Amino acid sequence: MSHTPELDRKSLLLSLIFILILLLISGGMSLYILTDKSVEQALKLITAALKIEENYHADVDMNQLIVSAREEIFNRLDRYSSYYKDEQFEQMDIELSGSYSGIGVSVIQNEKGLLIMSVREDGPAFSAGLYSGDIIVEVDSTELTDMTTAEAIRFLKGEEKTEVYLRIYRPVTDVYFDVSVIREKMSFIHIPFAGFTSDSLIYIRLLDFDAGASEDLEQVLDSLISNNTKGIILDLRNNPGGLFSEGYKIANLFLEDNILIVGTDARTRWRENRYYSDGKDITNNIPLALIVNKGSASASEIVAGALQQANRAILVGDTTFGKGLVQGFVRFPDGDGLKLTVSRYYFDGNIFLNDFDSALIDTGHGLIPDYFYDDKINNYFLFELENSFILRDFATEYQDEIIEAVQSGQLDNIWIDKLIKYTQQKDKIIKSKQTLAAEDLNLVAQYVKSDSKTKKTIDNIISISKKSDITNYYENSEYITYRLARLAYQRKLGTYEMYKQVVLNQQTIIKIASDILLENN
Repeated sequence: MSHTPELDRKSLLLSLIFILILLLISGGMSLYILTDKSVEQALKLITAALKIEENYHADVDMNQLIVSAREEIFNRLDRYSSYYKDEQFEQMDIELSGSYSGIGVSVIQNEKGLLIMSVREDGPAFSAGLYSGDIIVEVDSTELTDMTTAEAIRFLKGEEKTEVYLRIYRPVTDVYFDVSVIREKMSFIHIPFAGFTSDSLIYIRLLDFDAGASEDLEQVLDSLISNNTKGIILDLRNNPGGLFSEGYKIANLFLEDNILIVGTDARTRWRENRYYSDGKDITNNIPLALIVNKGSASASEIVAGALQQANRAILVGDTTFGKGLVQGFVRFPDGDGLKLTVSRYYFDGNIFLNDFDSALIDTGHGLIPDYFYDDKINNYFLFELENSFILRDFATEYQDEIIEAVQSGQLDNIWIDKLIKYTQQKDKIIKSKQTLAAEDLNLVAQYVKSDSKTKKTIDNIISISKKSDITNYYENSEYITYRLARLAYQRKLGTYEMYKQVVLNQQTIIKIASDILLENN
């Protein structure tokens, strides 16, 4: 039998608290809850666990039993509800503070460690000479190879003014080197770019709705708007949302007083609210376009839906994600807690993004844009190309030549030829599913010793399919050259210049939004 009663009984007690809080949140007054049969069932579960611990014939890992029961409870709920560990709350606290202490890089997991995706120009990593494309192999002599991104990032963060030692691998030059970096406190970047298009409209890229986003946007609008401003383009593509309050505040910036922004519908009256604008449109009703896509979710949809329903803005792009659910948090004494969907939100006219039973269908309908535009980048070839990181490696190696080609207007199919040759040398040519299937078929044919006619047929299929694979590069040349330009500019000249020189000049959807605003002006 198991003999860890203090730990196990603590787990059981916390689990009972967890179940009772879950029941209290999910419905009704506490007096009603205490007489609810659900509580009776919860108590039976705890009693059963205690009996198992006391009487089961073999050793039992009670903590694992409780974790299994906990996971099964959440399997019955929507995907946005989950058990939150203490470290997840710590990360949320950091996000709510609007700043963090670290080295100023965004990273993603790599087979060697953490691949640096971008480096903040005002951060310590930039001052230490690190570049996008570099790989952090060790932090303070701790290898990162077998860690998840979340686990490894914790080693990069720390107290302000503390020193961290990094072992770096630079693929471009195939060298390893060591560097020390002093952590600094930095604010989150909500708006990487705000400036003017070639048509003199204001373009603003908003990345998230974390703490401080509304203040940053208000400051940007205040600094850029003039009497000659003809329109504003707010880019919310792939913006996953964030704080409900930030969504409300941002919508409020563009609305006159007493207009419904969003309402929440919940199981209890405690969570039913209607949020109205309470100020003055700080832009004086300047024509407004929001660029959205399938990655625009949650608070992004609150802003887009509120301004669309109020006829204050037009939506340009693709249908939004469809997350019309609001989450609340409860924290336990030991630091863990719950993240639970507590309500659905709706817009003027009782327009909901999610159906009533969101536990079964937790992705809603999404907002339909006023002007549809398909960027046509969601295909297998481009997905695999991006995941291979070959574009980043190529752009890093040829960054100066790519920038020169952009400035002279000669970033054309010659560069597609160079990229294909480069990928072939690296043995990273992107293969279609047909090519992969044909190669598998060829292996089977070799194993069963197929006749020469079958072998020749398979070889022909592979040959034709590989030619088609090469054609994919040319068919997607516009996207590929745009991405190469973005990567080269960002690494060499920084994020601001990348937006100014590449994004504003090459993204068709921004031009479409600009033309629509000017036509309706």
